[in-house]
Amino acid sequence: MTVIDEATRERLDLDGVVRLRGVIGPRWLDLIAAGIARDRAAPGRFFRDQTPDGSPARYLFSYWMWPDNPEIAEVARTGPVPALVADLLRAERVTLLMDNWFLREAGARNGAPWHHDEPYFDFDGGRMAAVWIPLEAASPEEGLTFIRGSHRDFPLFQPKNFKLDQPFEGVGPDYAEAPDFDDPRFDDRRLSWDMAPGDCLVFDLRAVHGASAGRRPLPRTIRRLSLRYGDQDVRFRPRGPWTAETADYLMDQGQAPDAPLDCPMLPQVWPPAAGDAPA
Repeated sequence: MTVIDEATRERLDLDGVVRLRGVIGPRWLDLIAAGIARDRAAPGRFFRDQTPDGSPARYLFSYWMWPDNPEIAEVARTGPVPALVADLLRAERVTLLMDNWFLREAGARNGAPWHHDEPYFDFDGGRMAAVWIPLEAASPEEGLTFIRGSHRDFPLFQPKNFKLDQPFEGVGPDYAEAPDFDDPRFDDRRLSWDMAPGDCLVFDLRAVHGASAGRRPLPRTIRRLSLRYGDQDVRFRPRGPWTAETADYLMDQGQAPDAPLDCPMLPQVWPPAAGDAPA
């Protein structure tokens, strides 16, 4: 098991993101690859094609696979990641909020715009973190770039449609218009890393980030899995029309609004149940 030191926890607190080297073993990477392949062969309800018109290659993602995808379920629920998150967040309990794979084919002309994750999800309060796991080595230009300290320094920004790079309809005045994070005044706050298979990024759901290459095509296909978790203080609070499908889905599963997380799609993964500790 990887031991997280206090300096790493403090870096996450300060910067909003940390890179962890070699913490995802080959067995787990193989399971992620198999799980993505399974979902691509028979896409589930939450598969999304975010490829804009005219792009020569695709930008795809899918989420909430684990109930029908044993490989992703094993990684997200009983692999080493829940323990890492609990340690980094100093959490008493950790709940799996969502599993989410992304695939950007070689030549794709779009990627994630500057954003932070929290406005896309019906959760707030407590601490929430995402774990970004690439299956292929990625240079700083092929991965994610973060704005250091943005989880502390900015309000929540308007969530955008990744395909159109425009705010969703129905987003109200509670969400600010994001500044241009490509502006040189943010140069000394940008963070990005080279990533090898087995590495991961762990970041606060309020940390501003985007695809490093923006809308420039990349020379190779990159697959990655994002796993999102929350601590014992996170609550379910539907945000608005842009999250209505996922909010309704959770409420159909028995999740009460403005309440602690308590439904089958939001399982507690730390501390592990008997027999569920990672191998």
